[in-house]
Amino acid sequence: MKTIVKKIFNNLDYEIIRAPKPTKHKGGSRVQHDIEFIQDEKFGVEFTRLTLDENQYFVPKYASHRPAVQNLLNGTLYEPDTHDFVRGFCKSFKGSMVHAGTFFGDMIPNFSRSVSGNVYAFEPVFENYILAKLCVDNNRLENVILMNSALSDGLGNLNINTSESGGKHAGGASTISDKGAICTAINIDRLNIEDLVLIQLDVEGHELIALIGAKETIQRSRPVIAIEDNDDNCTEFLRSINYENAGHIPGLTIWAPSENNGYKIKIESLIS
Repeated sequence: MKTIVKKIFNNLDYEIIRAPKPTKHKGGSRVQHDIEFIQDEKFGVEFTRLTLDENQYFVPKYASHRPAVQNLLNGTLYEPDTHDFVRGFCKSFKGSMVHAGTFFGDMIPNFSRSVSGNVYAFEPVFENYILAKLCVDNNRLENVILMNSALSDGLGNLNINTSESGGKHAGGASTISDKGAICTAINIDRLNIEDLVLIQLDVEGHELIALIGAKETIQRSRPVIAIEDNDDNCTEFLRSINYENAGHIPGLTIWAPSENNGYKIKIESLIS
């Protein structure tokens, strides 16, 4: 395990316990490890290590019912249109992107290799972050800046609810709530990103607050914004800052700055 991962856990007063030897499954492409992180009481993260298209993923067993997990275990990527859109857009327009929420990092390797600048990735759920960090380190994704934080309209603390009906772990569907574990929150404007070309948000209903916290950056850099906005909370805000709905792919609505015809033409070619 990378030294930087050990340092992060040690700084958080976690002790890393040596796991049993991995068990190789038929075909050799999937390897399961059990790792325990100990603080005042036992905290465990159990996962399957999986290699797909030469990328390593650390797939959470606690969220085995989630679509992103099931897809990877079956040998396919979840929401492939998102991967294709980011790859196609960032091939034409150089710069950095914001990616939230990251979950266990299933999109990070492809995003990292598609973007010429940095990938600023955000995951507020600690166990998800651990697995995403393993993904970043083991794939040597040097342009990924991964933060164990939620995106919001300012710097502070929020609660993240990781439970869903039936007591299952919500995984990537965890939501900002009035209950749950305390997580840190930061706004995009605090990052002072100078070369931002794309914001991709799938933060379970917290998209508008995250965009408000990025208003200065959006007005300065005028990136394309790809968001999950199931309740149509963001339309009024985006139109108020002169953005146009440029189309849809499964799971995301794509918004482009009204004045940038080059972006709009490229988006149309990618989603048609």
